[in-house]
Amino acid sequence: MAFPGCAPPPLILAFTPDQALSHRNSNTGWKAYATMKRLLTFVILSFVLHHSAAAAVIYSGLQNIAIPTNFDGVYLNIDNAATSSSPITGWDVNFFFGGFGIANSAAFQPGRSGTGNMDPIVAMTLYDEVGGATLFSVGEGGSDSHMGSNPGQFQSGIEHYLGFKFVKDGGGPALFGSMRVELTVNQPGGVIRDWSWEDSGSPYVVPEPGRAALLLIGLTGLVMQRRRVR
Repeated sequence: MAFPGCAPPPLILAFTPDQALSHRNSNTGWKAYATMKRLLTFVILSFVLHHSAAAAVIYSGLQNIAIPTNFDGVYLNIDNAATSSSPITGWDVNFFFGGFGIANSAAFQPGRSGTGNMDPIVAMTLYDEVGGATLFSVGEGGSDSHMGSNPGQFQSGIEHYLGFKFVKDGGGPALFGSMRVELTVNQPGGVIRDWSWEDSGSPYVVPEPGRAALLLIGLTGLVMQRRRVR
């Protein structure tokens, strides 16, 4: 409402840094500033949670599973992170000789350079997509020609990503994911760092675990900020 000879009061919708400082010591100004922050936090949280619920990334957590330098190696079930030096129920992948050799079950298919079940497994890098354009085989398979210095090969002692699709122990659709590994040519130091997959069956972008971790940190910070503002 305006009065003759008087300008209407300003409606502050956003604050510049200088405006925020000038209004901070004003009870009315500070309440408006805090209200704006709470509203912004609510909008961001609503957006993030909505999109996260639509397509969740399942992350193993940091595992750091050592790969032995022998023929038995380590068998891994990625559903429950169970490992053994011999085949176990639901095993998905078997790394041996430090990672120089890799065997896979029928339920777990690593991305390859071709569709043969002994074609070399391909090393992926950050932001590669695992999905419809990735080449997979069928049935049980293996690989012993994936190590080297050429593009798409795993360099000994260097961290790479192994893209895969797999079917969970209880069945269901094929899901895409990646595994962070450091392989060697039958030398100590081979390790399976962690893995993750997209649970909706959609293509997966390497490395989703980092994005998921950042999202979690962001949500935690926003919730804490809301508590401080109240």
